Amino acid sequence: MDVISHWLWGMAATHGKIKGRFSGAMGIIPDLMAFLPVMIISFFTGNSNPRVDDTTTTEDFHPLSWEIYQWSHSSITVIICFLVTWWYLERYGTPKFVSRFYITQMSTRKQAFLIWLPWLLNIITDIPSHTAQFFPTPVFHPISNWKFDGTRWSEPSIWFTNLGILLTVWIVIIYIERRKKNLENLHTH
Repeated sequence: MDVISHWLWGMAATHGKIKGRFSGAMGIIPDLMAFLPVMIISFFTGNSNPRVDDTTTTEDFHPLSWEIYQWSHSSITVIICFLVTWWYLERYGTPKFVSRFYITQMSTRKQAFLIWLPWLLNIITDIPSHTAQFFPTPVFHPISNWKFDGTRWSEPSIWFTNLGILLTVWIVIIYIERRKKNLENLHTH
């Protein structure tokens, strides 16, 4: 899926609990981790990344991208990061720089869950929108090699379905927020 969609899904999943700039960023970090280092390497070496179209394969990219992608797109990685974060928050409390991203008070378990939810959502949405030919999502790496052979996210049926669902979700979020605000205004006047 495209990074803009990942950003917006991350924001939607944590809306009203975590500030959007944080959850949006967490939604795209798995992709940035896999592709940004190679883009930097390519810049300094003069090699260019391939143009992505229907014929592009994983092997067309620098092998480092796939190595990182396997870890950044694994639910096992997210589960471990969630557990470590929860443990840290329980033991040491929420660091000040992290507490700035929360909108409401919540348990440390919920804090840890919401931090990693956009990342997990990136993986979940990539499962059906990646093919075996082009960066299949290694959901259970390194425990299992299982990957789903989906349909490329650039395929119009997938792209427009994602766009439609994303727009619907955001319309509902905005509607609920406006309704809540109007009700609050009625009660204060």
